[in-house]
Amino acid sequence: MSNDVHRPWGAWLLLGLAAYFFLHVLIRATGSPTLELDEAEKMVVTQWWAAGYSGQPPLYAWIQAVVFRLLGADLWSLALVKNGLLFLTYMFVYLSARRLQGDMRLAVLATLSLLLIPQVVWESQRDLSHSVMVTCMAAASVYVMLRWLDRPTLGHYLLVGVVFGLGVLSKYNYLVFAAAAGLTLLTLPRGRALLLDVRILISAAAALAVTGPHLHWVLSSQDMASSGLEKMDFGQGIWPLSGLGEMTLAVLAFLTPLWLVMWMTFRGDFSRVFLRWQSPAGQFSLQRYLLAVLALLVILVLLGAAHFKDRWMLPMLWVFPLYVFAMMGSSALTPGRVRGYIATCVVMPALVLLVMAWRVNDWAVLEDRQRHVHPFDALAEALADRGFERGIIVSDGTFVAGNLRMHFPDSQVLSPSVAPGRLRCEAGGDVLVAWEVSQEAVLGQRLGAWVEHHLGPSASDMQRDIQVISLESWSGERFDFAVVLWPGALDGACRVGRPVS
Repeated sequence: MSNDVHRPWGAWLLLGLAAYFFLHVLIRATGSPTLELDEAEKMVVTQWWAAGYSGQPPLYAWIQAVVFRLLGADLWSLALVKNGLLFLTYMFVYLSARRLQGDMRLAVLATLSLLLIPQVVWESQRDLSHSVMVTCMAAASVYVMLRWLDRPTLGHYLLVGVVFGLGVLSKYNYLVFAAAAGLTLLTLPRGRALLLDVRILISAAAALAVTGPHLHWVLSSQDMASSGLEKMDFGQGIWPLSGLGEMTLAVLAFLTPLWLVMWMTFRGDFSRVFLRWQSPAGQFSLQRYLLAVLALLVILVLLGAAHFKDRWMLPMLWVFPLYVFAMMGSSALTPGRVRGYIATCVVMPALVLLVMAWRVNDWAVLEDRQRHVHPFDALAEALADRGFERGIIVSDGTFVAGNLRMHFPDSQVLSPSVAPGRLRCEAGGDVLVAWEVSQEAVLGQRLGAWVEHHLGPSASDMQRDIQVISLESWSGERFDFAVVLWPGALDGACRVGRPVS
């Protein structure tokens, strides 16, 4: 009877989330044209199709490339992809919670709890892409897995393999989520029976078919593909204390302020969640899953990982509110508690919308050195005044390169920080090398070697022709850009030879 009364809650939840993410699309697409780091990277890597681009898997780039080709390479397309994935994440969380919890209110509150996780509600909007993708795929994986546990048909075995394969293509920390889910299933009679069924080979074949091209790229591009592992600082610090400390801080940072709000709202019911052992009678034990995640993280520490970031916990720990509400049950949901918790959850996205609007508009309240104040429009005007029209733009990183593509859409933008694409060389095209400088305008060794290998001119030629363009942003900050420009220098072989004077 209770579920029938509260059935409209689910529809209102999804409708409200759709409106919320539409407002984010509107704010970002009509705000500053300066791209964030991940946005700029997508402007670079979506120019060509490849099995891999950098230290991150390619799924987000593939999806963004499709949308760019359908709607155009602009802010609208960037905002639509990100917010579409975020909406799908919340939807899959809700669908999974509804299967795991008998009370509609528990499912809705568990889903709204994501709004109290900073990495989900704020950082995912500010400047994340692969982490957004992997969280969406982890949420989709749990939902698909629950359907498979309920009805282990041949189609569900195939779907599980495809979805888990796509998860690997979203971000490599998905492997920790997948391993924890697998270990949890092995502890349950139902899970063991389905994993040991011969049909699991269909799942494995589907996953291998999805990930095969990228795995081949990883093996042939190990230097670039392994750059993500370097962020964990294997072998650094005092083993294993530094790693355990960083891991603990990352977990606490990820779950704060969520656990504080839960504790203040539900008090003793929340505290008792961690004193009970969950019965394994259900489809999937969230408690055993979370313990498996912690065990795997500790193993990473013991293997030498010394650095962890809270955003890396996204695909693993988003299930925490589902676990808490499943353990508390309907008895903890008094009307006053429900109203207070929902009100707190709703306040957070309202604040995020306001701050996001501040960030992407010229509002003096946030006059700090953030990326949106970079004067790329003024830089584009200065380059046009110097004769640059179209051609090849190269920068040391994707931030400058991607932002310049916004202003020169007919040009190809490239960077040594991502795998090289197919150079499109047109006779009469210009060559522009540009990067941001903080002090002396010196050509970086990696950038110089890349340009010399792919385009022809030597580092000494480029160093000789460097010009510095000093610009001031709307907030009064000074930005210096070093540029080397050779108008009309391209020929069909992409070897410009000596620069044109």
